[in-house]
Amino acid sequence: MKRKRIVGVYVALLTLLVTGCGTRRWMGQAPPMRDAQTLAASIGIGWNAGNSLEAFAGDAAHSETSWGNPPLTRALIDAVATAGFNAVRLPVRWYPHCGADGATVDEAWMRRVKEVVDWCLDNDLFVILNTHHELWMESYPFYADSAAVYARERRLWEQIATAFRAYDDRLIFAGTNEVHLPDHWGKPTAENAEVQNGYNRVFVETVRRTGGRNARRALVVQTYVANPDFGPSLLTLPADSEPGRLLVEVHYYAPYPYCMGATQLYWGQPYREQGAPAGQEEELERVFARLKSCYADRGIPVVLGEFGAGWTGAARPVPEEADRRASRAYYYGKVVETARRNGAVPFVWDNGYLSRRGDGFALFDRRNEAYPCDTMVIARMREAARTPYPFGKNVGR
Repeated sequence: MKRKRIVGVYVALLTLLVTGCGTRRWMGQAPPMRDAQTLAASIGIGWNAGNSLEAFAGDAAHSETSWGNPPLTRALIDAVATAGFNAVRLPVRWYPHCGADGATVDEAWMRRVKEVVDWCLDNDLFVILNTHHELWMESYPFYADSAAVYARERRLWEQIATAFRAYDDRLIFAGTNEVHLPDHWGKPTAENAEVQNGYNRVFVETVRRTGGRNARRALVVQTYVANPDFGPSLLTLPADSEPGRLLVEVHYYAPYPYCMGATQLYWGQPYREQGAPAGQEEELERVFARLKSCYADRGIPVVLGEFGAGWTGAARPVPEEADRRASRAYYYGKVVETARRNGAVPFVWDNGYLSRRGDGFALFDRRNEAYPCDTMVIARMREAARTPYPFGKNVGR
């Protein structure tokens, strides 16, 4: 009897090793790697773990908390999944953790990034893992710097891709974030755009060369500064050894006075009487219809990697605060609905901040057991996420 029990425990442990760990990395026969359209159709709506793993204020040892957030926790990721999101974009700044040579990723940092990725995959969430605020790259889109920057980019992505090579196709890599000249967010020169296209090319080539599941993994490339209007005329998609595996990333914080400037307090046609300007739904539609025509209609899904509007409510409840909250929820819902209808997969920006000064993008209170703190916005986005994605078989939440 005792021997039977021991054998049973051994079999159970072996089964857990093979099947449980298989949620992240597969042993034996692996399922096929899905193409970009299939993955995009499988994602309902995503959430950004913002201002955490990409934070840095001069001290690599405490970088994750240096922008005021507590460390990411499994409880937070569990809460995100419970709230109805089925994907997480994980911004990561790598260079503070790359040693004196600027190229070798610290083992402890790689373990930390893997830990958070694993929490997501344990919840069956898709994950977009990127390089974020790599200033040595993002701030130097010039011919004179390109050879050295490309070489460093290769060394970094060789390590990241190799570390995650055995992970299944729910893990998606993204090459950069918002490449731009410091304090200049406008249209790039031809030189800036060409070097940015080189960043995308080096990223794709480097990941593919690491082999394993990376040979067919879905990869995300970016427009310059992730601006949707800089894509169609300036982005050259890199050649890829695996057709149908690329996605294009843009960000959307428009109109600026509403989303980040804290000077426009209402958005949308239902709130015209409260001061919302006319024509904002039409402008939103213009942007995403153009992206659909340029990319999604050609079999290249779009990732709306970031969007949101900072909260500008009063310190205490006032009569118009309810209208402001409703207008903000309407905005979030409209962005999700319009993006999905036009072949773009939306990932909402959440920086963990509860500020009312225009920089508060928190949907979850990270200091209060990760409970959602803006249920109205989340509910509106979940409703909008039912909008059918126009390509592939929709299986997102």
